[in-house]
This record gives sequence, structure tokens and C-alpha cells, in this order.
Amino acid sequence: MTDDSPNGSAGISSRRRFLCAAGTAGTAVTAGCAGSILGTSESDENEIEPEEPSEPRAGTPGEFYTLVERNDIPVESLRWDGSDMVLKYVSDAETEAESKEEIEIITTVYNENLVKHDAGVGTLFAEITNPFEEQAHGWGVKTEWCERYNAAVEDSEGESDDGTSSDGDGDSSAGNETDGDGSDGGNETDSENSTTETEGGNSTDETDGDGGSADMAAVVLISNVLNTRVYAEDLEE
Repeated sequence: MTDDSPNGSAGISSRRRFLCAAGTAGTAVTAGCAGSILGTSESDENEIEPEEPSEPRAGTPGEFYTLVERNDIPVESLRWDGSDMVLKYVSDAETEAESKEEIEIITTVYNENLVKHDAGVGTLFAEITNPFEEQAHGWGVKTEWCERYNAAVEDSEGESDDGTSSDGDGDSSAGNETDGDGSDGGNETDSENSTTETEGGNSTDETDGDGGSADMAAVVLISNVLNTRVYAEDLEE
């Protein structure tokens, strides 16, 4: 997802391609995936500045910027691309597992602070400015994926309140135990259980289904996110 060409076409096409490849559930995912990326502008008016988070959270993009950095993930830039946002961040990861943890943290912060506050963001595109060899150069998360997860959590909590369903330990958080800023470790979901990967770590499959529980919904969410990862070989096409 980095710009490897003089005119920037590689970055644009790869960013467009990874969401198209993220879902085979029909036009729900693929329709319009070429739209906003082609209009990406680097003008200052699209730039988002960090804001001090309020109490309670206002759920603004500026707060999201600050909360990502509070999780020891330096932000290089955050900007609007139509109704989508493009986050460029510096990764401290040295292993694939550490890189996945950063992705899970950012996804959790995005969900807790923007999706749950109806911030009006369609998709978050994340670009890693300093990928190590074999690390993904970027990835993305669609708001609708988070909304499905949140709905599953609400349903699970409702069933528990009614005494009709339980996972045995009363935990319906699906591994997301943060207070909205990811400061206690972020998303603790085992993100490898249902990820179907092709060579390079990408997948053409979007996991589709509610799984009937908050735990399964968390696996579905992070699997969908990880399936959007773009690697160096994708940029060479």
C-alpha cells in the first residue's frame, strides 16, 4: 500500500484491490471499492490533527489519532479520503505476531471510538510506513464489519441477561476488553482460527456469518481485517 511508483499508481491500485479481494460475499463488499481511493488527495484540508480525548469520549477522528498513539503506535498522518480515512503509522513490530497485535489494537480503537460513536467513516485504510521484510504494507477495516461484531455482542449480552445463554464464564466481551483506547492490551482474540490465507497472506474470502456468539463474531471481525493485508509482492504486479 505504499507508493512504489513515480506517479503513485501502485499505491492507489493496491489499496483499491485489497478491499475488492477481501470479500466474495457479493457486491456488498466489492461494489464501490474503486470509488473513494481514486479520489485520494494529499491536500492539507484533508489532514486530521490529534485532539485530546474528552470524557466521555466524543468519538472524533482527532481523538482516534491520539488514542492510537497512546498505545505506543506512532501516527505519521491521518487524513480523509472522501468518507474513508487513511492512517499511516510507524510499526514497532519485529515479528508477524507483533504486527497482528498492532492491527488488532488499531481495529479495537477504531471500533470503540469511531464506529460506536457513528462517526460516519466508511472504511479505515492503514498503511505501515516502515514494514520489515515479509510484513504487510497495509490493511483495512470496513465499518460494517465492526457493526456486525457489535450487534453480535449486544445479542449475546441480551441473551445472558435473559438467562437463556451463557458461555460458561459470563464473559461476552469477545476478547475486546479495552475501555475504548486499547490501553490494556487491545483485542485479545485469537486471530488465526478462521483466517483463510493465500500466498502472501492475502485472501479472497470474507468470513460471512454471525457464528451465534460474541466470541465467534470477534474471530470473524479480525479474520476479515487480516484478510485485507497487502504485501510487497502485491505491489510488484
